[in-house]
Amino acid sequence: MGRLNRYILREHHGPFWLSLIVVLLVLVTDFIPDVVRMVVSKGLSTWIIAQVFVLNLAWMTALAVPMAVLSGTLMAFGRLSADSETLAMKAAGMSLYRLIAPILVAAAILAVALVVFNNEVLPDANHKARQLMSDIKRKRPTLDLRPNVMEDRIPGYHLLIKELDPRSSDIADITIFDHKNRAALRTVVAKTGTMRNSDDGNTLILELHDGEIHEPDPGDRQKYRRTAFQSQTFYLGGVGDEFTRSESSYRTDREKSAAQMREDVEAWTATLQSRWRTLNHACSTMIAAYFLELPDSLNPDVSLPIARASFQGTRHPRHILERARDRVNRVNSIIERETAAIRNQQRLINQHLIEIYKKYSIPVACLSFALIACPLAARSRRRGIGSGLGISLGLFLVYWAFLIGGEDLADRGIVTPFTAMWSADILIAVIGLALLWSVANEVPLSPRAVWHWIRRHIGGGTGSTKETGR
Repeated sequence: MGRLNRYILREHHGPFWLSLIVVLLVLVTDFIPDVVRMVVSKGLSTWIIAQVFVLNLAWMTALAVPMAVLSGTLMAFGRLSADSETLAMKAAGMSLYRLIAPILVAAAILAVALVVFNNEVLPDANHKARQLMSDIKRKRPTLDLRPNVMEDRIPGYHLLIKELDPRSSDIADITIFDHKNRAALRTVVAKTGTMRNSDDGNTLILELHDGEIHEPDPGDRQKYRRTAFQSQTFYLGGVGDEFTRSESSYRTDREKSAAQMREDVEAWTATLQSRWRTLNHACSTMIAAYFLELPDSLNPDVSLPIARASFQGTRHPRHILERARDRVNRVNSIIERETAAIRNQQRLINQHLIEIYKKYSIPVACLSFALIACPLAARSRRRGIGSGLGISLGLFLVYWAFLIGGEDLADRGIVTPFTAMWSADILIAVIGLALLWSVANEVPLSPRAVWHWIRRHIGGGTGSTKETGR
């Protein structure tokens, strides 16, 4: 049996690596145009480009491995079925379950390795890739200026240019939002101008014409000053051509392990419960404001029905009614604020739960894909990379559509994050088990055929036993 297991695994070894390389090449090919654009516009070194590729290979590998398992299994089992090797093994007394056992074991090992990869390697790679891309974007941002697009990568400034001639550097309809000094925000608008870089390349020089400067009046914060100019030069620093690396401890959800995200979810859940208590208290206060905002001599412990019966039809002083109205307005603003905060907090929790489940559901897809690929290949009896990749591409598109659609539904609160991330694995596994049973027992996968099989193997056996007893 050990020799048979090694033979089956050896047959899957080549197709798996071939599929993995093909899938990675497809993902890299989609990524190449962005890299070429960075090389041309930023003048990056080969070492930086290599780092960009290597760091982004992490998330590509996390996606490519399950698909490689699917297409590799389809090609390998398709070859065994096309050459009648599976038929010979079944004739020797081996069931299809026995033949796919080593594949399922190998897929389980890959799934465990991918879970470790998703929690230990992928978060750090995503974090470094995001930092690197951010540093690249800060390098020579003036070359990326586009008409009608707000430029926010110049430190301390937001720049919007409606018209831009890249050959002459002439610009028109310029708006500069200067927020370097938070205490004195300025807005500069101009009709025309030109732009150029300083000699050291660290400063963007804008020569603007026919414009205005709007800024707060330092003498009176309730007023602002408007200064018109015919021609003025502005210097926007921090746009140097030098590439500098930065460090940041901040991490997004895709840059954390499942354990780190669980800690965040637990903290946010505790905060969410506190907000719910605040909201419940505010709602109770709102009810009291409607029915119990009465003279101070009223016992605050009086029950709501008694209070309503005692003061129903009573004409209250105007100041009491105004006080009740003000209290209702204040409490209503609290309810609206807490409701919005609870909604945003729950959305944030759902996003992190989605990422937690994704770190496990995508690796487990290796098992689901292996489970459905074996009977599919045995039934199709086709060999070759074309049929294997074609079927695997269709299945993977369905799987990815489930993930993307489920993630969107979970973000909107329509389905739970668990359902969003695990439904595709469960569905494919169930279909795979049904196909595996159908192929192993040589029964067509139809309700009538399944019913006849059940009667023959279960109902028929019971009937024969009763007849023998008589």
